[in-house]
Amino acid sequence: MDSKLALLRNMAEQQEYSALQQTCREQLVQVDSRPVQILLALSFAHLNEPESARNILNRVLETALSDPLTFAEQQDMSAVYIAITDYQSAELTLDCLLQKEPTNALNLARKAYCRLMLGDNRGAYPLYVQSLEHDPSKVEVWVNLCLLILVNHSDVRGDLGLDCIHPLELVWLNLAQAEAQLEQMQESTYSQANTKLHVGYTAQRLEGLARQLDAIRLECWVLEGKLAEAEVWLDAHSEEGQRYRDNVLVYAECLLQHGNGFVAEATLLNAAKRFPDDAELYRQLAIFAYDQNRIADAQYYQSQYDSRTFNSGEHWAFGQNVSALSVVDFKDSARIRARFNRDFLSTRLLPIEQGELLKDLQPVFIVGVPFSGLSLVEQILVCSDQVASLGASSHFPVLVEALNYQHRKKGSSRYYPDLVDTLGLEQLGDIAQGLHSLYYGKVSDAPVVIDKSIHNICHIGLIKSIFPNAKIISVRRDPRALALSSSVSNWLEPHLGQFMASNDNESMTVSSLLGQQLAQYNSLLTHWKSLFADSILEVSFEELTSKGNFVAARLFDFLDLFVPDHIEQKVRTVAQYAPDDASIKWSNHKLELSFLLRAMSKKTPVPVRDMVTLPEANILSLAYEYYTQGAYRESEYQCKVLLHHLPDFAPAHYLLGEIYIRNGLIPMGVEYLSRAIDLAPWKSQQWQPNLIRARTLLESQGTSKEPLQPTRSKFYREAK
Repeated sequence: MDSKLALLRNMAEQQEYSALQQTCREQLVQVDSRPVQILLALSFAHLNEPESARNILNRVLETALSDPLTFAEQQDMSAVYIAITDYQSAELTLDCLLQKEPTNALNLARKAYCRLMLGDNRGAYPLYVQSLEHDPSKVEVWVNLCLLILVNHSDVRGDLGLDCIHPLELVWLNLAQAEAQLEQMQESTYSQANTKLHVGYTAQRLEGLARQLDAIRLECWVLEGKLAEAEVWLDAHSEEGQRYRDNVLVYAECLLQHGNGFVAEATLLNAAKRFPDDAELYRQLAIFAYDQNRIADAQYYQSQYDSRTFNSGEHWAFGQNVSALSVVDFKDSARIRARFNRDFLSTRLLPIEQGELLKDLQPVFIVGVPFSGLSLVEQILVCSDQVASLGASSHFPVLVEALNYQHRKKGSSRYYPDLVDTLGLEQLGDIAQGLHSLYYGKVSDAPVVIDKSIHNICHIGLIKSIFPNAKIISVRRDPRALALSSSVSNWLEPHLGQFMASNDNESMTVSSLLGQQLAQYNSLLTHWKSLFADSILEVSFEELTSKGNFVAARLFDFLDLFVPDHIEQKVRTVAQYAPDDASIKWSNHKLELSFLLRAMSKKTPVPVRDMVTLPEANILSLAYEYYTQGAYRESEYQCKVLLHHLPDFAPAHYLLGEIYIRNGLIPMGVEYLSRAIDLAPWKSQQWQPNLIRARTLLESQGTSKEPLQPTRSKFYREAK
């Protein structure tokens, strides 16, 4: 019987609960065994039949009155209690067991889990550590320890009592231990498979543990802001179809949870480009879009999902639980103003030649602070059959993240808006064509298409570079009314922690955060008006709701459209949103309004003085083209031009290293390759092999009687 119990417990450890239940039933038909009954209860608990599990436990406890439970039976009972979420009973059982065997690793780990589920993170942490000290072979315990630290990473010293190491560094150390143990288990399982033994972990269980470790790794990189490292690691596994897809989904979820929703969407779209037939990627994109109330985007992604599945008639009921409305991240607003100046736009981003297809499209971007009347303007405009709306689309925020991704992939640490100087007219034209296709894939073929994403205020320079005929409608509302709006409060309260400043209590109030958003918005809008005055129309919420006919006429005239005959009905509907400002006693809200006005009056960031503009857009691609053609002198010159403007530009350092090695200048090649890897450590896996080969060549030269090659290239020319 002991061997049969060992087999059953091994099934439980492998989480093969259906097989465990069937085997337990077969055993109980032959002989009534209390240990088998407990394991049957465990299978019921994990197969969503908690009442059946409790009934068995009650019968077992009745027998224990006359025949006390053994140590192993109590241990199995604790597992059942945990499975039915009765953590207090589980902990009582485990405490009795630990009095008998204080160093039992399994019971320590289970007690740690109970503490964790009961909200005692500080109590769980040392128990996990003790468990691993006694038995470091359990990968599941390493996983739980890593997850515990990750959950509390922002206040780990307070919650877990750590004071000697950064929490994420500790996660990496534990992750390395877990991966070492997993590797040993995989080797052991492979060896046992060859000898036809059936002990240890199954391949399926090991695969599940590996996925958990992958997820921990990806979340660490997201928390550290090392997106390039995560992306390179994902690319390295892109040939492992299922694992790559699963990890991309995990990575996107981590990005979304930590406020990088547009990066998550760009990541999923990049994966969908690699695996165009994978429906799951589009399903996740649809979920993200529905969750953010981007209906047109969501419906488009769902249609892509449906076209890749057999059950194309399936309809989802997403969108009821819309997540918190995002705020605009203005951290790069000063750099945006510095990049998109009049000289740059006139000399580098000349209007692209628009084909007949693009001339038929009139993009309109409605911008403003939420609850200022953006949707009301949209409702008036779509009264015309010449106008269709995308709602709040993610097109340009995701495009920006796709550009950032492309640069990280090359080994460049430049990001938007700095990198816009690498966009040539041909690339801008390709982007315009792609967006045109997306627009008409999401809405009807109306010539005027609206996008009312609040994030587009940061991208108007890019928008006008891609769509020179784009028009911008800015909607404003009395800041005081916004500050007292319950809708605005509900919008901003979830984001207060994100903008909290340690020495500024005002940043913790809704009014001050609103003031910051308005100040940054006004600063950017003023800048765009100085560049594109004829393409921007400002609309007041107060005028919109009180003088609807007048504002509607201005809106349609701005878009060169006739005012629809049936506009009166929509104007009356909009008028219902007219504010009752006369009844508001502003003096009763002095504190909130003082926070608002103080935040709005703060000076904008100091103008950027370090914005670099490359003389041409395609210098790097030209350098690589020369290199592949064997024109090393010309390629070297292009690299030197890049380094003249960007001394720390890793791709240029790397290419120079390759050029010098190919021309026998090994010491210089080693120097430049080393520098490239120092500047872009996430590229080390790709670049390091060439550096190792170069160093090997250098060592062989050093041991030979022949002198080393000159350390200065005969092709060297200083970039002017």
